[in-house]
Amino acid sequence: MKNTAALIFCLIFLSYQPLSAGELNIIPKPVTQVASPGNFIIKNFCEIHLLSKGKELKNLATYLKNSVENKTGLKLVVKNGNTGGGIFLVLNAGAVKEIDGYDLKVDEGKITLTGNNYRGIFYGIQTLKMILARGKETYFPCCKITDYPRYPYRGFMLDASRHFQSINFVKSVLDMMASLKLNVFHWHLIDDQGWRIESKKYPKLNEIGSYLDSLNAKQRNGYYTQLEIKEILKYAESLYIKVIPEIEMPGHSRAVMASYPELLCSTNDSGNTFCAGKEKSYEFLKNAVSEILDIFKPEIIHVGGDERPKGVWEKCPECKQMIVNKKLANEDMLQNYFMKEICNLINKKGVKTLAWAENIKDGIPSNQIVEGWHPGESWEAARRGYYTVNADNWYTYFDYPSYPRTDKPDWMPVLNLEKTYSFNPTPDSLREDEKKFVLGSECALWTELVLENDVQYQIFPRILAFSEAVWSPEKNKNYENFLGRVKAIKPYINSNGFEFEKGAW
Repeated sequence: MKNTAALIFCLIFLSYQPLSAGELNIIPKPVTQVASPGNFIIKNFCEIHLLSKGKELKNLATYLKNSVENKTGLKLVVKNGNTGGGIFLVLNAGAVKEIDGYDLKVDEGKITLTGNNYRGIFYGIQTLKMILARGKETYFPCCKITDYPRYPYRGFMLDASRHFQSINFVKSVLDMMASLKLNVFHWHLIDDQGWRIESKKYPKLNEIGSYLDSLNAKQRNGYYTQLEIKEILKYAESLYIKVIPEIEMPGHSRAVMASYPELLCSTNDSGNTFCAGKEKSYEFLKNAVSEILDIFKPEIIHVGGDERPKGVWEKCPECKQMIVNKKLANEDMLQNYFMKEICNLINKKGVKTLAWAENIKDGIPSNQIVEGWHPGESWEAARRGYYTVNADNWYTYFDYPSYPRTDKPDWMPVLNLEKTYSFNPTPDSLREDEKKFVLGSECALWTELVLENDVQYQIFPRILAFSEAVWSPEKNKNYENFLGRVKAIKPYINSNGFEFEKGAW
């Protein structure tokens, strides 16, 4: 009965998806698109043809098959070879030159999806899923689309430290990201409010550090087991999403300090900052980071590095002595020394680091990517020749209200849909040789004030605007056109389990 009800809902969604002759309701908007008369009618046992051999292409065909079946109830068949009509998946870097790009041609008797690589085919499938429609019959509208991403880094950051989210919810977030062609999941797992990674080396991190909140235990406490994390990593990989875990140092570490208070400065009882004058701080972090790297096996790990409370190290005798021993100028340079010690270990393991743009003027560890969250930080990084992710909070922080609200802190600016859409991660003020250092952007949801069920209202529909900022060419953007597409695909977003914030535009 439950499955029947779900199918009826999906068919209602399909029947009410409006499509006009000149516009396909796709977000993010493709580089080029031309709608044409007619439809490719999907019937039972419609064939998906593989024109290349290999397990990965077959997995993509199965993903498309399951997606259509789940939405429509119609059965599709995956076949090798080029016989008859149906849907054809083609891997051809010669035909599609742009990295991660795809060409999609929908005719009445045939659909051909050609990808530069497997990711390109996957993104083409996301487009097919979004234009799937229903009139008297289920169909894909005839069209020709050429598409590829503007940036290689298109991220979403979810804070699991302040409020803990379930594994199934994290998977639904990954599905949502994939549908919008976002490809980096920045998982903020460690902060003052909780340590969310199972540690076998330091069990108190979970016994104490994962259960700090006694007033809101169900919503805020807990951690992911190593097996659960590996489950998420495997799921993300199937959606062509890279996972970047974030740990925190030297500040934002109250969960660690509550678990192992001997890592605090002697003058900083109940603080949230590692003592940079104690060798045991470096030993702890090197061991903890090595364990995290063994679990995640990431290409990149985020190491925090921001908002060290001023006045802590300045009062600490051990920190003062470390400054003398290492011949450093001041506490800011002590932070650089502290970060480089940990980042050098990470680099030796073949992993790059990403960090907030703290003390950028004093230099950064080798192979580190700078994440700018204050206006202008990423521009400064690019001008210095550092690769950067521009997460300017004025445009990308979705914990900010989308309209004036009394239940949000006074310091939070209003970030509405139109302002989010206006974001350009690479401003014209950068020289052409500097623009190459901007890898892209990510939007962020910090969850101090956001429970799991409320995440959807904070991100939708603003994440739709963000996805277009990082995927679509800047010259193609038009807010009124975008707003029409937002309203048109709302049922599609709803059918995937997410609701829009009320009064969002």
